Amino acid sequence: MVIKELICCTACNQVIPNYEGSDLARAQSLPGVEWSNADLTHAKEFLRAHFGHPLEELVVEEDPCISERPSYEPVRVTYFFAGNAKRRFLVRRTKSALDKPASYEIIPGRLKLSNLSLNIQEDSLRKQIAAEKGFSPLLKERMERFIQVFRDEIARISPEKFEEETEEIDDAEGSTVALAALKNSRWQRILNRCRLYFDVSELKVLSRFIDENRNLPDVLSIQIQRSISVISLAKAESASLASEERKDTEAATEVQSSAVAERKVAERKWERP
Repeated sequence: MVIKELICCTACNQVIPNYEGSDLARAQSLPGVEWSNADLTHAKEFLRAHFGHPLEELVVEEDPCISERPSYEPVRVTYFFAGNAKRRFLVRRTKSALDKPASYEIIPGRLKLSNLSLNIQEDSLRKQIAAEKGFSPLLKERMERFIQVFRDEIARISPEKFEEETEEIDDAEGSTVALAALKNSRWQRILNRCRLYFDVSELKVLSRFIDENRNLPDVLSIQIQRSISVISLAKAESASLASEERKDTEAATEVQSSAVAERKVAERKWERP
């Protein structure tokens, strides 16, 4: 079920999906939408608990939506943004079980998505090699060398700086697991290393194989394992202030060094006969 709007209690800073407001009191379903009894009960309890409080509607932004699991899995935690003309909120949606309604809460902070590890798709790659009609039986055996070179080359890349090595990244399978296509320069490095193990004719076949399987979501795409963390507003502001203070200190040091240098030049002038 896609939620497009939320109701926010500005007094309590709590949110709930907009189930069309007063229609909840008159029907168990809305036109074109069927809600579970748990959803409806939870919504009615929210409206009763916040009766008389200032309520406002928030529109859910389509992107970015960040989740720990793929979108087809119903039990998961998802982060997204929602807001109106006045302000914008980071919201966490938690679905802990199929028979329980999802809970929504405003998170005072910002998201950080970090790359943890990079992996090649070895099993899928071996299946593709085995199915290649243009490979001789001997070359199929020797392709283990290519897999080893490919794996070693990816191990040389820092996960934190991996975006610099990619042409494209696909988050379709879930934000904590993504696929990426390597830049041509990195493939050239891999092919150069393969010259130690393959002859000229084999390298041509290998180069063709790479060109046919390097794009998303083919078997030569790289799997990125990520982590989601929430940085509190206090830490974010502290980091920002520290950065500004560091810049001010560097600027002051530069000005001071310049003043010292100018003074020394002036002193040398006075010392001349």
